[in-house]
Amino acid sequence: MNAAKALVGALMAIGSIAASAATLTTGSIEMGLFADGGLGSGGVGINLVGGPGDAITPGCLCEGWGAAANGTGSYTYGGSNTFSSAVYTPIDASHAKSVVTTSTGLQITHEYSPAAGGKLFSVAVTIKNIGAALATDVRYARTLDWDVPPGHFSDDFSTIYGGSPTGPAGKVFSTSLDPFAVPDPMVSRASFHDVNATDAPGDLGGYFILKFGDLAAGEEVTFNTFIGADFTTAALIGDLASVGVEAYSYTFDNDAGVTYAWGFAGLGLPPVFETPEPGSLALVALAGLGLAASRRRKLAA
Repeated sequence: MNAAKALVGALMAIGSIAASAATLTTGSIEMGLFADGGLGSGGVGINLVGGPGDAITPGCLCEGWGAAANGTGSYTYGGSNTFSSAVYTPIDASHAKSVVTTSTGLQITHEYSPAAGGKLFSVAVTIKNIGAALATDVRYARTLDWDVPPGHFSDDFSTIYGGSPTGPAGKVFSTSLDPFAVPDPMVSRASFHDVNATDAPGDLGGYFILKFGDLAAGEEVTFNTFIGADFTTAALIGDLASVGVEAYSYTFDNDAGVTYAWGFAGLGLPPVFETPEPGSLALVALAGLGLAASRRRKLAA
């Protein structure tokens, strides 16, 4: 993946809408937003207060999202974008809104608010056809390179789930552990393609393409994304369960214990996790500690 990261400078040469910058906080996590809804503004991607550090900005800023209609995609990646316009509206320290328009007549709104007791940000996404004609094959993509400290690359373990035990399902069209390309929703990734993975080692991330079919003039579709962190994988799974996540990506560093995640809800799929009882969550946490200790012993061997 190092060779792929070397290409990021060239990829960031795409035209950029002037972006305002802001850092939102729930008190537990911090998230830096550009006007277009991309992460990394002010050097902040996603950071757990009291944790080992930011999980997005240590490496390349290989992060962003995109939308497509009529076979043409627009996207933001690494702080630059190909949108027609982007307007960011701060509301308070933990709430904000980003509204983007594309050349294909789509208006994409991201509304940010705390969730899961502040361990997640809820991002309510609305895609609306503001053009006069039918918008065909409407898609949304999200890509994120996880660089969790302290090891950033070598000690990270990534998990991805596409909505069913066999991979992508429902409105999830394609997935990958490869985050090192612009998130054009018309382009699937060839590597780590459409296969669920658990604790895959290395410098990886997550890429999802969602498909929503056609939108008539004035029609819209809504769903939610969630991004955040917690001090154990078991605790973060509990956070994801509390918001009904249906597909997700998460990563932890073997030496830190803190786990970072993002996922989707409102796609018409069953929630992945049941909300655990307090006692069962404690058992899962103990199992997670045993698994982490086992990994450390293997790495030391």
